[in-house]
Amino acid sequence: MKKNLNAKERAYVERARVCHVGSVGADGHPHTAPVSPACDAKARTFYVGTDRGGRTATNLRARPRASVAFDDYAESWRGLHGVILRARAYKLERGKEFERAIGVLQKKFRQYRSIEIDYVLALRVEGVVASWGLTSRR
Repeated sequence: MKKNLNAKERAYVERARVCHVGSVGADGHPHTAPVSPACDAKARTFYVGTDRGGRTATNLRARPRASVAFDDYAESWRGLHGVILRARAYKLERGKEFERAIGVLQKKFRQYRSIEIDYVLALRVEGVVASWGLTSRR
């Protein structure tokens, strides 16, 4: 596993409108949820506005190791693209990083501009597990 995203991987995940976050529940079973992430490339962190009581947030507060998958499907499998990351999760509810996260989310997703965000899940990238199909990507 490599530590850093290359330029094509970084551009791909920054554009992504959805990714899937994997966590593990108290019962040991895996859980995966689609989320809409916004990236702060300098901080190597993705932010997601979410419900603090949701399963993903609850799992990641207790067990902060996450798997994050970004991918595109195409009927021609030569058009498949994706990146899988390992991340360390933590919650944001106030403070400078919380305010920065809200700004990043609102800049990328207009939907966040009209709702109050009071809980953000932060996913700091720890490594790149795999990537594929990005050499032909835009």
